[in-house]
Amino acid sequence: MDGSKTIEKTEVSTQKHRFTVEEYHRMGEAGVLDEARVELIDGEIYNMSPINSPHSGTVKWLNRLLNRLLGDEFIISIQDPITLNSLSEPEPDVAILKMREDFYTDSHPQPEDVLLLIEVADTSLEKDKRVKLPNYAQAGISEVWIMDINEQCIEVYTHPWEDTYRNKSTYLINEVMETTLLGGRAVKDIFPQRNT
Repeated sequence: MDGSKTIEKTEVSTQKHRFTVEEYHRMGEAGVLDEARVELIDGEIYNMSPINSPHSGTVKWLNRLLNRLLGDEFIISIQDPITLNSLSEPEPDVAILKMREDFYTDSHPQPEDVLLLIEVADTSLEKDKRVKLPNYAQAGISEVWIMDINEQCIEVYTHPWEDTYRNKSTYLINEVMETTLLGGRAVKDIFPQRNT
């Protein structure tokens, strides 16, 4: 024997704890998440990106535009939770919801209440596509827009199937997009005018 020791590898099984929406709410009520801007997606708590001026201005513009175009037929929800299932409660930038007398004071909207979700993406583009979009598809959200502020284009996703969408159309700033709720709209009219 040469006195050396043989170290055997041991595999350690690690599993993530996936939080339920109920547990997530209890953490919020207990003050655990007080100052954090977070959302629950697939049982994981994600930090939300800081909101910069182009992002917040675009959301404000959409709120004004959609209220003007859609009137009182629908509820326009801005950065509020949508309960997709027992493990996911994201906060999309804009959601167009079916009208409900209680304005969703009794419960957060469910997938069947959502007519359109809009994510305004700048620093969050990768997360919106890789993490949120598959969850929206699994929940059966019929139409999702990802507005890419940097590229000034809109990706429209329709016909959810499993964790993806069968149809994806990309519209550039100088094009007209076809939408379920708004009909044909010039993309340049969906984005706010910016001082350059």
